[in-house]
Amino acid sequence: MTSRDKEELGSDFWNEGKFNNYVLPHLKLAPEQSFVDMGCNAGLHLKMAEELGFGALGVDTDKKAIERGKQWRDDHGFKYQIIDSEMNEIIDDLPVVDYTVFINAHYYLMVNEFLEYLDKLRRKTRYCIIVTDEKNRLNRCWASADNETIRSYFREWEEVGFIGEKELKGKHARKLTSHCFKSPWVDKIELDKLDSSNHVQDDFCAELDEGKDYKDTKYYKIIKPYRKNWSEEKINNWFQGRVDHYFSIKGEGLRTPIIVDQKNEIVDGNHRYAAIRHLGFKQIFIEKV
Repeated sequence: MTSRDKEELGSDFWNEGKFNNYVLPHLKLAPEQSFVDMGCNAGLHLKMAEELGFGALGVDTDKKAIERGKQWRDDHGFKYQIIDSEMNEIIDDLPVVDYTVFINAHYYLMVNEFLEYLDKLRRKTRYCIIVTDEKNRLNRCWASADNETIRSYFREWEEVGFIGEKELKGKHARKLTSHCFKSPWVDKIELDKLDSSNHVQDDFCAELDEGKDYKDTKYYKIIKPYRKNWSEEKINNWFQGRVDHYFSIKGEGLRTPIIVDQKNEIVDGNHRYAAIRHLGFKQIFIEKV
């Protein structure tokens, strides 16, 4: 531990103190919650999120920090994941989550990169938390740390929380603030409140987990004669896609919310609904139309 590390212990503005003062107050603790930390370094905040019950995943490019973080995680029996990637390059492959956080990280993206990221993020998260400080950049092409400019980036979102500056105490105190924005596109609902009129694939995931080839499943035997105008190649490719999709959800989570109407009837996403129900979850991410 360096002398700087020792000085930051117990600080309100670094490490555990930063999470507890500027992230934790925005979090609503409940079952089946998920958390992505963009720019997670070695994963301290992932560890803290997992201790609160979140499924946690982080993204960073510092290979030494990632290696150190994964080693600590494995040595201490944690499950959070750390992905080596640029923040703006990974979003399509990330699951839909409850919280996406940028803890002093968003302003390391160019402003056009951050705005493009937000265009995709609106269907990838329920809430986005931004922790920021005074970053005076001479070049305006970087995403701004200014609170009002951050609000302008999220003008289509609802700001549901703001934490202002705390009294500056300690050697390395700094002026931090944090925002919590709610996506108007993504929500979460109990599975039992959804109306799924399509149940032909209900046993498909269970049969795959039993090790059955998709051609031996009940679903295949129902769909093949129904799609009699499809070529053998087309139906095989379609079913292989369903298989790959299920195991992707099982291993990595749901990448897009299902679409429901105002009566909570599923418009698009019956396969995702069936997979999530089979995997034992009680809730699912939705987008209403």
